[in-house]
Amino acid sequence: MRHVASEKPYFAAESVQTALRPDGGADITSAPMWETHSLSEPSPMKTLILALLMLGAALGGHAYGAALTPGIYRVDAGSYLTAAQRAQAAPGERIEERFEHALPAAAGVTHAAVSREARYGEAERNRVLFVTADGYQAEADEGNRFCVAYALPGRNDYSVSDPFCAGEEALADRTLASFILRRPPRRRDLDGILIPPERIPTQDDRIGCLLGVCDSAANGKSVHRVEVTYRADRFTLEKVRPYQDILFLENTVPVFSSRERTESRSELKAGTFVAVLDRQSEWFEVDYFEHGTARHGWIDRDDFVPVQWLAQRATTRDFRFRVGLVPGDSHTDGPRPVAIEVLSRHSGDRLQVLRDFESDGAYVLAEEAIDVVDANFDGHPDIAIHGMSGGAGPNSTTNVFLYDPVRHRFSFSQELSELPQLWIDPKTRTVHSAQRGSCCSHYSEVYRYVRGKLTLVSSKDEYANGEWVSITTGRLRNGKMYYRETRRRSPGD
Repeated sequence: MRHVASEKPYFAAESVQTALRPDGGADITSAPMWETHSLSEPSPMKTLILALLMLGAALGGHAYGAALTPGIYRVDAGSYLTAAQRAQAAPGERIEERFEHALPAAAGVTHAAVSREARYGEAERNRVLFVTADGYQAEADEGNRFCVAYALPGRNDYSVSDPFCAGEEALADRTLASFILRRPPRRRDLDGILIPPERIPTQDDRIGCLLGVCDSAANGKSVHRVEVTYRADRFTLEKVRPYQDILFLENTVPVFSSRERTESRSELKAGTFVAVLDRQSEWFEVDYFEHGTARHGWIDRDDFVPVQWLAQRATTRDFRFRVGLVPGDSHTDGPRPVAIEVLSRHSGDRLQVLRDFESDGAYVLAEEAIDVVDANFDGHPDIAIHGMSGGAGPNSTTNVFLYDPVRHRFSFSQELSELPQLWIDPKTRTVHSAQRGSCCSHYSEVYRYVRGKLTLVSSKDEYANGEWVSITTGRLRNGKMYYRETRRRSPGD
């Protein structure tokens, strides 16, 4: 027995005994139209763009795991009948299929917002938000958590303060412009069926059955009936929007019509998700979703994550600094720095806020968290703050912000901030880095700025295996690194 929907499916999980809602409600086409500013029917150019995206995915072969294009996706209304991953019946088993939508009816979902974030040295990350009806509260469904938001790849640390579920398996068959939301199928045992024999068993039949080989024609058989309910929906890109991230608001925050706190404002309640169009040091440009409409606004980052500002002893001729701290992740962790405020030393006015750097706070010493150093030897003081502690080894990092005298701004230096155990030597105008791979593996590097570019000039790699000590040294000559390896017997313990 296979249950299917009528010719007018609606987007919600429903009783599969009938294709219509119990209240006789309208199908999906009668739901409020999605609005994103002046969203209308796709133009020929938009249609061409979507076609090219889908063609690119097809030409690339099976695109499972592809990074989704950021934007607004719409559910394909009848896809729950075709997007299921069908179960195979075991011997002696009959599967009776039912089909439902992946999301509960009360959620009222017709669209999803998808962000895509480019991460240095890592795979691009997608976040997916299913836009639910106003006031909808997600509840667990028979032990399976229903999520309105997913992150992928590699997401598995769902929490109340960061409620994104792992999306690698739940969001399947991903291409550049579509994905399928699949929830685990539900299985329910039904009453078995006894099929009577077709003839009277012979003596051979009886002996064979005693030996475990029963002929069903002579002995009949029982069939185990299992009801399997599939829950799936396909979403397809409807409108490209350059969403960089999707954020969850732990607290109620004001949202403004422009980057001025004096402009008109409204409030977004705690528990709201927003899609980030632009991430600036002081503002988020966002879309937020109300009454089936995507609305545009600006969130002051001081409101988004309230911090405790701590004045620093370090200063330069023109600037003084404050570090913004938030509580640690547990009661045993100290405060964690998330922002650096650059103030005019003369007027005290805020000139710049530095954010979006990683620091676990392990070696951040209150008012001495900031160091002033000329990291690129251009004669202008730069600033640094501790990064990540490096776990069990000494491979800690330092966040470095270089000063641009033309723009009068500090900017994050990716290349310096990635070097473990960073040490700046102003006397030799060299940058040093070292790391330990284990008890028996040590590596160090020396860099110089050559025509304004950070350049490796020497390295040393030492490895011991208990019998031999291998040392590989590198030197820069005529613009090219040359390496030499030497070995000696290990002196032992």
